[in-house]
Amino acid sequence: MAESNVMVLGTWASPFVLRVKIALRLKSVNYEYHEENLPESKSDLLLKSNPVYKKVPVLIHGHNPICESLIIVEYIDEVWTTSASSILPSDAYERAQSRFWAAYVEDKFSTALRRVLFRATEEDKRAAMAEVSEGIVLLEEAFVKLSKGKAFFGGENIGLVDIVFGSLLAWIEVIEKLSEMKLISEAKTPRLVQWADCFSAHEAVKDVSPAVDKLVEAGTSQQNIYIKTAQICGCERKGDMAESNVKVLGTWASPFVMRVKIALHLKSVRYEDVEEDLLAPKSELLLKSNPVYKKIPVFFHAHNPICESLIILQYIDEVWTTSASSILPSDPYERSQSRFWAAYVDDKFFPALRRLLIGATEEDKKAALAEVVEGTVVLEGAFGELSKGKAFFGGDNIGFVDIALGSLLGWIEVIGKQCETKLVSEAKTPRLVQWAECFSAHEAVKDVLPDVDKLADFGLKLRAKIFKALAPTN
Repeated sequence: MAESNVMVLGTWASPFVLRVKIALRLKSVNYEYHEENLPESKSDLLLKSNPVYKKVPVLIHGHNPICESLIIVEYIDEVWTTSASSILPSDAYERAQSRFWAAYVEDKFSTALRRVLFRATEEDKRAAMAEVSEGIVLLEEAFVKLSKGKAFFGGENIGLVDIVFGSLLAWIEVIEKLSEMKLISEAKTPRLVQWADCFSAHEAVKDVSPAVDKLVEAGTSQQNIYIKTAQICGCERKGDMAESNVKVLGTWASPFVMRVKIALHLKSVRYEDVEEDLLAPKSELLLKSNPVYKKIPVFFHAHNPICESLIILQYIDEVWTTSASSILPSDPYERSQSRFWAAYVDDKFFPALRRLLIGATEEDKKAALAEVVEGTVVLEGAFGELSKGKAFFGGDNIGFVDIALGSLLGWIEVIGKQCETKLVSEAKTPRLVQWAECFSAHEAVKDVLPDVDKLADFGLKLRAKIFKALAPTN
């Protein structure tokens, strides 16, 4: 596609914006850059381009806005295919592993890194620093597996994990200066030291990485750095192969496990269902196959474990290509929009739904309910855009967003009964009501969604277990 009409909305200090710049430079794509005056104000262009999160980065290509840095990087890789090497590997399993470790950096490592900067007490900072140190050791091990003895996580060339982790290097240095503690060191992580040198010196990186001293000076005091970083850098949320040896490790009540089962049903893939009892101690198989998060679902294919439900869905779609329709659309922009709304369900809508289920006080539940109701209205609007007048978010067929949101329908009904409120209603979300009926009646779905009464009983037990774990001990 033509390189004209490519614009990036961002701010110089943001590691999320840096990811987009690096990806474009790797692909030799010329772009116009618009610096947002954050945190002081947000431009009309930003508010119009990203009305959901109102945050940078935004990539505008041919007047189409794409939001969320990881989604943007994948979009760039899928659109500009003839220039430079691919950012994601061609092998489906290796691609799943790249997405997993990029998500780990995004969801766990960078969160701990921010807590080192933002926490008010020394005790909080110490706990966050311990988590960061542990994360760096894990990433050293991941580098060994992914790099295969080459210079980068992506092998001979910079890949997805390099961009995601590498965009944080300057902020890691800032924290090292403030804490007077070396996080990436020859003693503990010698391979990451070499990698960081190679990454920082790369032609696509060296001219766009911010100067560390300038980052430190971003605030007039250490506390100002914390506040500004929260506002500036907290710019994002949150061929056919054989069907043998396909296994799903999960529990019947988990919406994330349901996603995997629905995708497999859509692709007519037979699998072994291994039930994990969430109310009991975690099994050895779970701890061994997902040592990073120790959570379900885990999908096994030919003995290779793949974790994180949205990553698993993409893997299934990429491996079983000759059966049924695709879960993700073929058009890169439409694919980026599907990923955006699936991420919205996971990062914004589901946490509010969960708080509504387990909120400790009526005030907490009231705030969560307002957020859930607002979320359903937002998703009603998204359905209008994505479905194009058809039955599903994916059009004529169940797609990525259908599976992500549809897996929550049982819990939405349970929580609605619990708070005596219709969360998806004809009055406010008539299109979602019709969609929910079509989705729930689909052959690939109806035998997977659990009985609501059984789910409600499980929810009470799960809530009791959570409150017991949170209760103070004498």
